[in-house]
Amino acid sequence: MKISARDIDHLSLSLTDPEAAATRLQQLGFNLTPEGVEPRCICFQPDQDDVPNYIELLQGEPPGIAVAANVTELEGEERTHAWETEDGFEVDAGVVVGQSDGPLPWFAVRHETPDAFMEPEWIVHPNGALAMMAVHAVAENPREIAKALKEKWSAKAEEILDGCMLVKTGTVELLIWSAAAYQSEYKAIEAMAPQDLPAIVGVTVAVERARPLQALLRANNIPFALAEGDRVLTSPEQSGGLMFEFLPQN
Repeated sequence: MKISARDIDHLSLSLTDPEAAATRLQQLGFNLTPEGVEPRCICFQPDQDDVPNYIELLQGEPPGIAVAANVTELEGEERTHAWETEDGFEVDAGVVVGQSDGPLPWFAVRHETPDAFMEPEWIVHPNGALAMMAVHAVAENPREIAKALKEKWSAKAEEILDGCMLVKTGTVELLIWSAAAYQSEYKAIEAMAPQDLPAIVGVTVAVERARPLQALLRANNIPFALAEGDRVLTSPEQSGGLMFEFLPQN
C-alpha cells in the first residue's frame, strides 16, 4: 500500500496485559487516559492541530508494536471510544484504521476527532513530557527497510549515522538501527535487539528538564541511565516493553 503520510501519528502497542503496562508507565511519570476504556493513551501536545501525538495501549495477542501513519483520506475500520474527564465531560474519539502493512509493522490512520487526544489534563505529565519526537526500530538491513518505507509513505530517508537510517514525513522521526548500532548507542541500559526483526523497540520523548525527571524515577524505584546530552534512558523491562529515551529541552 502506498500513501502520502503526513506524519507518524501514534505508536500502537498490543499487549497481553495493557493495564500492567499502564501502571508501569504511570511510575515513569506519564498521565494516561482513564482506565476502563480501551485504548489507554499517553497523549502529548501535537505539532499540528489535526495530527495527534500519542502512544496507545491495546489488549492483543500476539503482542506487537506498530507505527500509525496519519493520512487525510482513508477507507478502513471505523473505531470509536469515549473517555470521561475528571470534570465529568465526555470526550468522544473517532478513528479510521487501515490495514496493516510492512516491512516494519505499520498502518494508516485518519482521525475524525483529533482534538480528543489533546485534552489539557491528559497532555500534562508529572515527568515533564512534552512530545513524542522519534520512534526507534531495529532491522537486519536498515537501508532496505528505509527505502521501502520511503516509497510507501512518500517520505524522506537518509543515513544519519553508521548503521542508522532516518525516515521522516513530518515532525516525528523514525530511526531504523542495525542491531550492532542500536546496542552500541544504548549500551548504558544494556539494550538488546529482539530476535525477530524488523521490530520497533523504543521512543524518544522530549521533556522539560532532566533533574525533576530523575528525582521522580528515583522516588518510584525505576532504574535509569544517563547518556550524552543529559539524556535519561529506561530499559524496556522498566517501561512496559519500550525503551524510553527522555531528551531534556532546557
